[in-house]
Formats: sequence, C-alpha cells, structure tokens
Amino acid sequence: MTMNKKKVAYVSGTRADFGLMSPVLHAISNSRTMNVTIYATGMHLMKKFGYSFKLIQKEFENVKKIDATFTKDNELGMANFISSFLQQITNSLSKDRPDFVLTLGDRPEMLATAIACNYLHIPSGQLHGGEKTSTIDEISRHAITKLSHLHFPATKESAERILKMGEEPWRVHVVGAPSLDVILHQQLPSKRQLEKKLGLGKFLKKPILVTLHPISSKWRQASWQMQQTLNAVKKIERDIIIVYPNADSGGRSMIRKIQAYKKIKHFHIFPNIEYPYFLALEREAAVWVGNSSGAIIESPSFNLPVVNIGPRQEGRQRATNVIDVPYNTNQISVAVKQALTDKKFLKQVRLIKNPWGDGKTAKRITSILEKLIINEKLLNKKLTYA
Repeated sequence: MTMNKKKVAYVSGTRADFGLMSPVLHAISNSRTMNVTIYATGMHLMKKFGYSFKLIQKEFENVKKIDATFTKDNELGMANFISSFLQQITNSLSKDRPDFVLTLGDRPEMLATAIACNYLHIPSGQLHGGEKTSTIDEISRHAITKLSHLHFPATKESAERILKMGEEPWRVHVVGAPSLDVILHQQLPSKRQLEKKLGLGKFLKKPILVTLHPISSKWRQASWQMQQTLNAVKKIERDIIIVYPNADSGGRSMIRKIQAYKKIKHFHIFPNIEYPYFLALEREAAVWVGNSSGAIIESPSFNLPVVNIGPRQEGRQRATNVIDVPYNTNQISVAVKQALTDKKFLKQVRLIKNPWGDGKTAKRITSILEKLIINEKLLNKKLTYA
C-alpha cells in the first residue's frame, strides 16, 4: 500500500531566494513522507536577468512557471506584477491543492502567495519573518507574517518580534538562516574553480564584490545610487565583480549605469552567478559592497567585511563586520578603504561569530513539516492579546 506523501510547495521569484531555500527544498524532496513543487516566476523568467529558471530545472523535477514578470521599471511595474502573479498563483494553487506552502522574507511574490493561501484555506509558513529592515520591505515582511500559519524565524530576536505581533507561541519555531546550511555543510567550489567559472584568470588580489539593489519607493534615485557606488570602487586596484540588482522598480536603470562601466578593465559584470559559486566568491572577496541581505546574513561565516550602503538593511540584526554608510561616493570610498586596511577592524572581523544559525535549518523545518497535522487549529489563527 502506497502512502500518500504530503505535498509542499514553494514560490521562487529571484536567484537569491532560490539559492537560500535550496537546502530546505532538497531536504523536503528527499523526505520519505513529503514531496515538493516549485513555482518559478519574476526574475527567473527574464532574459535580462540571466533567465535563472534553467538553474531550478537542473536541481528539481517538479517546477512550474507562473508567467508574471516586471514589465516596467517603476512602482506601476511592481504593482502590476503583484496583480498578475496573484491571479495566476491563485489558479495554480487551487488546481494543485498543496498541503502546505513555504514563503521566504518580504518579496512581492511571497506576499501574493500568502494572500492566495489564506483565501484558498491552504496553510503557509514563512522563513525569515520578524526581521527589521526598512521601506516597503518592512511592511511586506510583517504582512506575510500575519498571513502565515507557521513561522520559521532565523533568530530568537526575530521570534520575539513575531510573538509581539500576537502570534501564538506554538506556531513559532526558531530554525536559523537556511543559507548557512550550504555554507557550513556543503563543499563549495575551490578558488580555481571559481576563477575558471568567472573567466577572469587568477585573482592577483582578493576582489571586491558589489551587489546594490533598488529601493522600490526610491526608484527614481536608483541610477544615481548606483553611480555613487561605482564611482567609489572605480579607483581601487582590484578586480571589481558586479552582479546585477533584482528586477524591482529602478533595477533596469541601475543596469544601464553598470553597463557604462563594462569597458573598464578591472570591472567584471554578471547578470547572475549560481549560488554555490556566489558563496565561493564571498569566501574569496576582500569586501562586499552594497545593500544585500546576504551581505548581512552570510558574510560573518566567511569573516568578510561589509560596506552596507543606504537604509535598505536598516535595523536588521548583524555582526560587527558591517560598516554602514549613506549613498555618498566619498563616504563609501572611505569605508571600503577601512575594510581593506584598518588592522583593528580586520582583527574584529576575524573574531566574529555568525548570529544567524548553525547550519541545521533544513533538518529542523523538514522535521516540523513531517510531523505537522493539518487541521482547523492550524488554519484558524487567533491573536494572543485581547
């Protein structure tokens, strides 16, 4: 007699969230009692951003397209994406009827998925809830939390915020950041393999990694923000490795600014880098410059200095390897030089401990989902305060 497996689904809209979630998704796929379906959308389907849909297909059998992309480089493009995606994911979830749906963080496709799940009476669970950032991301993250039936925060600090939002304690499970599962327990490409993959020859010095994403509410300033950043690293005599921003409002204007630097010899531009190679690049880099959440969460495991630019990660829990600066060429330049040469700061970076977990996230989540009983208690949420 064949046992019916619990059907778990996940929606992925960017190369970043897929890389983060890959250990969890593989653990579910390898479970004897569960299987996984991945719905790919957004940046994964856009050639300009590397068409990373193929990367998902390389790793997982059951992958479905949700054909919604960002058609305009402004707030209307973001709103239209959410509208199109919500309709399509609702239809797909209604047809497929997964038993449980996972979301991550604060992305618009995650918000739409959480809404659809609620009205279809499909339970969902959020990873990386309860974190502080800023702008529309802050609002979306906490909205997804309130729409979710289970919570998988990365840290105790994040879990405490979720409880303060009135969530029932039995729904909250501190599991750590899934990216650390890869960093701590999987063999990453060697330095030589990385150099070969990037096609740059041997690194004479440790390179500088740049990933700057737009802030949707400030999309008109995105090009200028990128210009300030590129001007700051331009004069440094090292390989500058730049990975495209995400496709949010202002992203394409940032790409146009990046492309203006493509003829500069030590600038190397990539629309996308596969996650294991990206982590290997973090390991080999001298400093990570930008405003990525990965720079806050993953860098401590590599003892990598970070120059965090602007308010996108404002308030997020962090180790002491981060230097915060505004969008100002001179201040960014000073911070990068500090990260490269300040002996006191570099000694501090070498001694840091990553506060984001121990690399056992996938195991914890899989165990919780395997034992999960899906019933009215799970679906009917209640506030813990009057």
